[in-house]
Amino acid sequence: MKRLLLLLPLACLATSCTPEPPRGQTQTLGPAPQVFTQAQGEATPDDVARFLAGRPVERGAVLSQMQQTGNYQGHADLMAQNWRVFASKRTGKQRDWSAANIRPLTGDPRTLLYPFGGPDLLHAIALFPQASNYVLLGLEPAGGLPYLDNQDPGAVMGSLNRLGVAMDSQLKHGYFITKDMRNDLAGGPMPGVTPILLASLALMDAHVQSVEPLNAGGRTGVDIRFRLPGGGNRRAIYVSGDLSNGGFNASYKSWLSSYSGSVAYFKAASYLMHDSNFSGARDWVLGNCRAVVQDDSGIPYRYYDSSKWDVRLFGDYEAPIALFAKHAQSDLKAAYDAGASTTGIPFGSGYHMRDYEANLMIAVKK
Repeated sequence: MKRLLLLLPLACLATSCTPEPPRGQTQTLGPAPQVFTQAQGEATPDDVARFLAGRPVERGAVLSQMQQTGNYQGHADLMAQNWRVFASKRTGKQRDWSAANIRPLTGDPRTLLYPFGGPDLLHAIALFPQASNYVLLGLEPAGGLPYLDNQDPGAVMGSLNRLGVAMDSQLKHGYFITKDMRNDLAGGPMPGVTPILLASLALMDAHVQSVEPLNAGGRTGVDIRFRLPGGGNRRAIYVSGDLSNGGFNASYKSWLSSYSGSVAYFKAASYLMHDSNFSGARDWVLGNCRAVVQDDSGIPYRYYDSSKWDVRLFGDYEAPIALFAKHAQSDLKAAYDAGASTTGIPFGSGYHMRDYEANLMIAVKK
């Protein structure tokens, strides 16, 4: 969602020839160029995900034929390069840091709740690789599984190019530029954010099992079942719905109540939880989640009553970036200055894209 991110200056700041590893092994070096041999039969949801990510399909004659073209192979090379050079290195650091710092405090959450996360499944999985369910909430339309066999190949390639643009900043820097995402995924053969979710899973070498529409208290969504390398069955849910007090009504809360006891994650959340117009969602998280992991754009530090929450601070905090200067937190700054943080963060997070400027807070309910 990150509705204010598009106001930041572009970027808010800010070929390997190895063969593809066997399925089931974590992909850390996206190979480019790849060999696209002709496949047969009808494409499965997993093949669609691989097609979107620039990976060779295993089934799907029509998709396979498109993969033989130079335009498609240019898309595949760009996705592989962005994964190998940028995203896989960052997510690798996140997994290692999470294992040493987040997991000991929060345990393995059954559900990771990511308000304002949009389709940022890539980093949700990197920081919470043991979760069974990933529930992402945003404003962008969900869309669904793209059916590409009967589409005009030129239109498909045009949508692939727009998908690459929409994912470029996420893969390189760790966030979406909302304007690009909305413009590039509107209409055509691949509407909505489901193509981003599927491409992200294929880049992580997950196996997509199914993609189904979802009704979440009257909000539209998508339900994706998948397996990660070496892991069990997982579920990613994306819901398109307004979390302001005007949109977060009883039916939405009732649907979300099935995920009480989850761990919540906030990153680059436009400081919306500082706004009184989002008090309902803020109170729901504080009342229903057993732990919260966030940067300073999440719930203000003052809401974490020390009699109810154990709080650990990581990294460094000076102030928000200039666009959000009014959301500076003097009490959070004082806590950091007092030496509450003793552990650095080896990756950028949210609006602070340099590791030495990033901050994270882990709050666990007592």
